[in-house]
Amino acid sequence: MQCPITRCAATDRRSLDRSLLPRLTRGLAWCLILLTLSSCSATQFIYNRVDILVRWYLDDYVSLDREQQALFDVRLEALLDWHRREELPAYVVLLDDALTILNEGVPLDDTRVMADRIEEAAIRFQDPFLELLLSTGEDLSADQRQEFVNVLLSKQEEFEEDRLARSDAEYREDLEARFEKQLSRYLGSLTAEQTNRVTAGVAEMTRLDRFWLEDRRVWIAELSLILLDAQPDWPDHVRALIAGRDDALLPAYREGIDHNGEVILQLSRDVLIARTDKQDRKLRNRLQSLRDDLAALAMPNVETVNP
Repeated sequence: MQCPITRCAATDRRSLDRSLLPRLTRGLAWCLILLTLSSCSATQFIYNRVDILVRWYLDDYVSLDREQQALFDVRLEALLDWHRREELPAYVVLLDDALTILNEGVPLDDTRVMADRIEEAAIRFQDPFLELLLSTGEDLSADQRQEFVNVLLSKQEEFEEDRLARSDAEYREDLEARFEKQLSRYLGSLTAEQTNRVTAGVAEMTRLDRFWLEDRRVWIAELSLILLDAQPDWPDHVRALIAGRDDALLPAYREGIDHNGEVILQLSRDVLIARTDKQDRKLRNRLQSLRDDLAALAMPNVETVNP
């Protein structure tokens, strides 16, 4: 979830570089989840227009004709309707519980449970989103499938050129900046104590971008064979490929993910515990505002007044 308790302790808990689903599927899915959970006064405005943003994202990978776009829009509308009815009420409950965790001093066990619940919410969204993409893929021509593969390979080369060129020091500087930006969005300017805690935590983390890129290149090669061969049961092969992603991870990659997840959870909790009175007020106001926005979006399933 897009807040210090949840995003830093849950979304990034598995890895800042890892993808549980292929990048396209994960990117489109989180496009909705992260925009939904972006704590700002524009939450409702953005959520009600997320279908446009998803189309823009998809356009980066494949060009749909008018008929294909119309079919995609109908399927996407059904998915968003499900998300509003079934998932938004659960997000409201999670935010209520996040505020309770703050009241209780951010207990470690409760923070771990919250992180797991947020990850479960993401997993619930991934399966129906994958089915949306697979149904769209069945409408593609051979040329469009080739276009999609070409874009994947091109983006892979861009990622490798950009990320592998970083030194270890630059890698950690990037992570520090991302943490500080995210935490500052909810807390305001960090204190010297909080900034030092982020720096110390990032220094403990294992560098994972090389593992992620290697894993992604292997996946793209396997997916490309499935898509370009285009056997009648190709969607089942894609489902099997995705289902086996976790088991296919290198042991060192898996260990790094687990290690970094624990480091991230601990440093995020420590920063929250060290918050000032001013930061506490800002954090609570943002979480409460987000909670009320999501409750309004989920109506009539959820009341807009905090219980």
